[in-house]
Amino acid sequence: MRSTRRYAVLFGAMLLGHAAGAAELPRELREFQVERPRIAADLSQPIAVCLARRDTDRPLFHGCVDWHSSVHGTWALTAYTWATGDQRYKAMLRERLKPNLVAQEEDYLARNRGFEMPYGRSWFLRLAVDYRRLFGDDLLDGFAKMVAESLVDRFKVQPPDPSAGAYDSDTWALINLYDYARASHDQNLLDFVAAQVHRGYLIAGACPAAEAEVASGEFMAICTNWAWLVGDVLPRDAFVPWLARFMPETAPLVPVADPVGAHQSGLNFSRAWGLWALYRKTDDRHWLSAYLAHVHATYDHPEQWKGSYWTVAHWVPQFGMLAVMMTYDDAQ
Repeated sequence: MRSTRRYAVLFGAMLLGHAAGAAELPRELREFQVERPRIAADLSQPIAVCLARRDTDRPLFHGCVDWHSSVHGTWALTAYTWATGDQRYKAMLRERLKPNLVAQEEDYLARNRGFEMPYGRSWFLRLAVDYRRLFGDDLLDGFAKMVAESLVDRFKVQPPDPSAGAYDSDTWALINLYDYARASHDQNLLDFVAAQVHRGYLIAGACPAAEAEVASGEFMAICTNWAWLVGDVLPRDAFVPWLARFMPETAPLVPVADPVGAHQSGLNFSRAWGLWALYRKTDDRHWLSAYLAHVHATYDHPEQWKGSYWTVAHWVPQFGMLAVMMTYDDAQ
């Protein structure tokens, strides 16, 4: 197991350097790659604890206090296993993801179209993508297709609001729709998401990060996710000048040092998702430095992610796991 993990780390680092088109990785990124397996393993532990609980009466996604947290907890351990080669959770995932339980959850969401719309459904798409990468079978494919169609139906009736945050984040739903469409080679769905971006996301001004994110006290990044989504759709030569107006480097994002309330404990990690995406799209080390600052601002304070189970430990580690997993995903 140790040799498998070591190979995954070294091979991922090699490919990441090749993808960046640089002769040598930035020093701060090389240092992060050394500590990355430890960070991911640390984050995995409270996630495994919460998934084993029965906090609700749902047949499959019943731990981690609520349905959506259970879904992104299951995603987190699935992605962790695929990316790192650490097999400690694989049998547990197989035991949980039984076809009859999956079918019951799928039937419930099909009959209750507003359930976990759009937040939990968006996370389920991410789970379906990484489940197939890890296990190589189609257990979640039909469920994911139904979920994707339900999100598309939502946007056909209610155009996405880029400024919506928290559980109503349309941007998060579109990001996951786009990633799911790429993984399933669904060009029609890719075109649909691109059309939503061109219709409502290409504003000319700057995103008010302080007002939109910090003042609200919420957990879901708005500006960095917005930019991440636009960067997925626009070619680099069009995206870079747009980003310079939308998130000028003269107004840098500052990590939240003292979260106000439990929800804000996840903001640094959710910002880090988009910051990594911006670094990979632009090769601008400004975004890499911001990414690393946001990851460490929360990870280095364990009380913010493995403190109280009911307030932070049942969900914040999953947000941190995505921030870390994106760097593995990009490399592999």
